[in-house]
Amino acid sequence: MCGITGVISVSGNPAHYLESVSAMTGAVQHRGPDDGSVNILRAAEPVVVFGHRRLAIIDLSEAGKQPMLDPDTGNWLSFNGEIYNFQELRAELQEKWGYRFRTGTDSEVILKAFDRWGRDCVRHFRGIFAFAVWQEADPTRLFLARDHLGVKPLYYWQDRDTLLFASEVRALLASGEVPRKLNPAGLRSYLAYGSVQEPLTLVQGVESLPPGHTLLWENGRLDTEQYWNLAQSAPPEAGASKTQIYEEVQHWLLEAVKSQLIADVPLGVFLSGGIDSSAIAALAQQSSARPIRTFSIIFEEAEYDERRFAQAAARHIGSDHSELLLTGELVQREIGRALGAFDQPSVDGINTYFVSKLVREAGLTVALSGVGGDELFGGYNGFRKALLLEKLAKSGEMLPGFMRSGLSRLFATAGSSGSLYKALKRARNERQALSLVEGMRKTADLLQSSYAPYFVSRQLFSNGQVSELLRPDFLAASNGWEPPDFERLSKETRPLDSINRVSALELQTYMLSTLLRDTDQMSMAHALEVRVPLLDHKLVENVFKLSGALKVDKAIPKPLLTGAVGDAIPAECVYRPKKGFELPFNKWLTSALQPQMEEKFLTKSAYPVLENSSLAKYWDQFLTGQLKWSRLWSLFVLLHWLDEHHIEP
Repeated sequence: MCGITGVISVSGNPAHYLESVSAMTGAVQHRGPDDGSVNILRAAEPVVVFGHRRLAIIDLSEAGKQPMLDPDTGNWLSFNGEIYNFQELRAELQEKWGYRFRTGTDSEVILKAFDRWGRDCVRHFRGIFAFAVWQEADPTRLFLARDHLGVKPLYYWQDRDTLLFASEVRALLASGEVPRKLNPAGLRSYLAYGSVQEPLTLVQGVESLPPGHTLLWENGRLDTEQYWNLAQSAPPEAGASKTQIYEEVQHWLLEAVKSQLIADVPLGVFLSGGIDSSAIAALAQQSSARPIRTFSIIFEEAEYDERRFAQAAARHIGSDHSELLLTGELVQREIGRALGAFDQPSVDGINTYFVSKLVREAGLTVALSGVGGDELFGGYNGFRKALLLEKLAKSGEMLPGFMRSGLSRLFATAGSSGSLYKALKRARNERQALSLVEGMRKTADLLQSSYAPYFVSRQLFSNGQVSELLRPDFLAASNGWEPPDFERLSKETRPLDSINRVSALELQTYMLSTLLRDTDQMSMAHALEVRVPLLDHKLVENVFKLSGALKVDKAIPKPLLTGAVGDAIPAECVYRPKKGFELPFNKWLTSALQPQMEEKFLTKSAYPVLENSSLAKYWDQFLTGQLKWSRLWSLFVLLHWLDEHHIEP
């Protein structure tokens, strides 16, 4: 797991680009504290410079140093990630094709595979990766690739005859080549979803290479190609019994977890005591000859502390378990560093920053995480919300357009009414009142949306709230911000059954643009490699061959996953109340963090494209219970990021 940077330019001064890539590589030093270098691969036109920061995981010797040259082919590599099946590929390349290897690294396997299969080499890889290959024999071309589900990030920027690439947006900004100009579409998507939706970023001209894609740059021309698509998974299989299906899923799970235990550095498992992390820990223990190390975060605040579930899972599994205390004092002391770790802002992610910090300090370099379990196996309340909105959308389709528009305005007005909220609060309670008001806002947007209802269910701020937050000129500039993927995914997932449809959308939007990005940027801030076995692409393919009905059961949480792992995890962890891993921000925002919040929302001029009056209004609504803490926090993180990176409107 590392940080990669580079440039290829049809014209330019090699010394200039060496300086630019050196600055880029320095900006991602946190990703690879073990080693780093910048190489001019070609000084003549086109100029090619690669940079690399190394976090040594496999073959810790100097043989793994990058950028890496394959002297047999003249191909250069800068690589971030892990190829879990590299040993099998190495054997195939040696025995079938006669290749000779000089190192024990997966990096060298990529170079040989690229020589053998070219652009199709990615179809042979099982892992998480983002890499660049340049060939001395074909100097006008540069090849970029990203893993199947987008676990590892890869950003690029092109201006006429020059292409820059990097693991983080901050690296591209550090180059001095990329203008610090705000992208209206990126900002609009952030406000709508609490994270910038891929392939957008907050910086004009900077894009993310989509998951399951490769990119070929040749003399200033870009050619992207999709090599893997979740929608291409086979249709549901019929005829197998539940017992057979559970056995097959267990096999795929065990294979995925076992393949990701390879490391030449200390490795452990995040263990919250929930189904996903407990399943991974249990399968890891089954694959290990000695007790695996597991870690859980504990809190002083009793309502957030779930140590008893993690303890129960650890006892049942037989792991070597450690508890790490996270306090409000630590958060307050570290909050500046945590905010600075955001390569792109997010409503989520701070929790991963502190978990990663404590686990790294406890001695781990690699940790396995349960990220993806809810999205793949149907665990979130978000599934129920999305399915409910689908039913509402079908009812709305029967209405004429003018009636949908009128109802949308009515619900939007009701959803923004403070007096209605107060009346609902008196009649019910604060939580129910807030839920009803937010439901009205979502219904208003649903009646006007042309995309799958899922996208409305995941919105953080409604269209009406975004209109309040953005100044009129910038609101107009951001119209039509939706990524083309929204329309494509809406069409691709339409033939799937309702559960698999929501699951596919979760995996390719919320998980991709929020969970995976947050996991990467916050863990790599501490040079911790986080692996996600539940997102092994072979496992995902096989699960999507099954009917979505197997993923839901009113009596059993995540029946497909729990049925597959059986009694490997305790019943106490299966039937516990569903609760995501959260920090006590609702308390901290009005205590330890309140001075910083008020500075942004009340006493400091806001960013030029945002309405100061709306920011003050939302702070007041939070204090009076009319706005969830996550909405306010997302704005705080955004303002901090824009200030820190000096992004101009």
